[in-house]
Order: sequence, then C-alpha cells, then structure tokens
Amino acid sequence: MVKYLQSKTFKITMSATIAVIIANYMKLDFGVTAGIIAILSIQDTKKEALTVGGRRLIASGVAILLSFMLYILLGNNPFVFGLFLLIFIPITNILKTNEGMVVGAVLSTHLLISTNINIYWIINEAKLTIIGIGVAMVFNLYTASFEENFEKNKKDIEEQYKLILSDMAVSLVTQAVPIYEQKLILSVEELIKSSKLMAQIINNNHLFRSNNYYVSYIDMRLIQLDAIKRMKRHFSRVYMTYEQTKLLSDFTNDVAINIHEDNDCIELINKITSLRKYYEMMELPKNRDEFENRALLFQFLNDLEDFLIIKKEFKEYFHNF
Repeated sequence: MVKYLQSKTFKITMSATIAVIIANYMKLDFGVTAGIIAILSIQDTKKEALTVGGRRLIASGVAILLSFMLYILLGNNPFVFGLFLLIFIPITNILKTNEGMVVGAVLSTHLLISTNINIYWIINEAKLTIIGIGVAMVFNLYTASFEENFEKNKKDIEEQYKLILSDMAVSLVTQAVPIYEQKLILSVEELIKSSKLMAQIINNNHLFRSNNYYVSYIDMRLIQLDAIKRMKRHFSRVYMTYEQTKLLSDFTNDVAINIHEDNDCIELINKITSLRKYYEMMELPKNRDEFENRALLFQFLNDLEDFLIIKKEFKEYFHNF
C-alpha cells in the first residue's frame, strides 16, 4: 500500500485532482489548467522537482507578461499568438527554462480567447501556475526511500566480489576455472549498474545537500570490477604452480575474506609490500616458461594492489567528512 502511495501514478492523480479543486474553490477561470500544470510538475526526485518547478515558474511569468503586452498592443488573434511563440520560445531557450514552454503557451491561450484583457488575467494565470506547481511540489516531497534497497544491493555486491576472489584464489593453484565465473561477473556488473541509478535517485532526493557517498561507493566498486577483470585475464594464462603461486593464492583469499565495506585495506596493502620483499629473496626463474608465468603472477599482484588502493582512497575520502 505504501509503495502505491509513493508511485508516480498516485501522485499525478491526486495532485491534479486537488489542484483543480483548489482552483475551482477560488473561482479561477480555466481551473483545469492548474491540474495540467500539476501533472507536468510531478518528477521522480525532490531535487529534480524543485529545479523543474522553479524553471516552470519563471517561464510562466514570462509568458503571462509577454502575452499581456502583445495582446494589449496588437490585439488577441492567432497571428499575435504566433508572434508570441516566436518571441517566447527563444526566451525559454536563453533562460534554460524549456520545461515551462508548454505551460506558458497554454496560459497565453487563455488571454488569446479573452474578450476583455486586463490585470485580472495576470493574477488569474499566476494563481493557476502557483497552485499547480505548489500542489505537485507537496506530493514530490513524498518520495520512496531507496537507502534500504541500496544497502541490500551493497551487501550483494560485496558477497559476489568475495566469491569471485575466493574462486580466483583456488584457480591460481588448480588452474581450473569455475563454469559459472563469467556469469557471476556479468551478474555483479548488472547489479552495480542498477545500483548506480538507485544511488543517483538517493542523491537527488536530498534537496539542500549532496550525498555523494552512494554514487561514489558504486563508482569505487565499478573501478574495482575493472581490476578484477584484469586479474582474471592474468591468472587465466598461468599454467604452472610455484611457491609464489601458493602464497599469492593465500593472500587473494585473505582479500576475499576482508572485502567488507569497513575495511580500509591498509593492512592488506602492507602485506603486499611484505610479499614483494619475500618474492625478491626467492630463487630466480630457471627457464623462459617459469619467467613468463611468474611475470603473470606479478601482474596479478599489481592488479590486486590496485583493487585495494581504490578502496583505501574511498575510505580516506569519506573519513574526512
């Protein structure tokens, strides 16, 4: 029930109906126009509604005053209405208030068919505009909260990353890739894309402050996904197992276990430094094949480090807020 009350269909229906009722109660001419303005003013997010509503108010004000002057000076006939459009449309483009073009044109037609143009019409059209946009704004403020759904998606992304990295840790040693691996990567990629849309809606539902955390979190996971894809390309070409492979496999599994959001990855990055130092002390490759395989392992380690640095920088940035 709550979901339906927050739906765009419900908000359009109720805002249009209430706007017409208010306009008729105030005995305004063309009261149904307030309902049409309300319909056009319902938006998906609060920030979008405020922006569009403001632009529509400006465009409507320009349309009312321009129509009044033109019809008073030149008469109200279709040719003057055409002249009004020739002037009004470029003005909306200049002021970047194109959202109010249709509403402004409709308001102008009220003066066009009027037999006695006077100040009453300016007041009438202004009231219709304010009622329509005002009622819609009230309903626009009542929007669904996506934070809970986003948190669920975030946990799902982290769980899928954990599974991907755990499988990589095993594959480094066994050289066997799970048959569902590609499907899993595509699945998490789609989940990230849908979560980014959700994050943008959450951000645009904060009227007077930006909450970039949600969008930034998804961007961070998306960049990490690119690192995972590079890691996958490197380890899939490894066909020999060494002591270094086992150490890297254990470390990859350690990363998978600590994939959760709160980890700043500093300890894991320090472990990479220690791992590199240990590698430097080990015996050099004995032949070309061993050299190439160990080079691939080194690239895998670099990509894994990138994966961790991305998260570390994200945590540092939002720790300062």
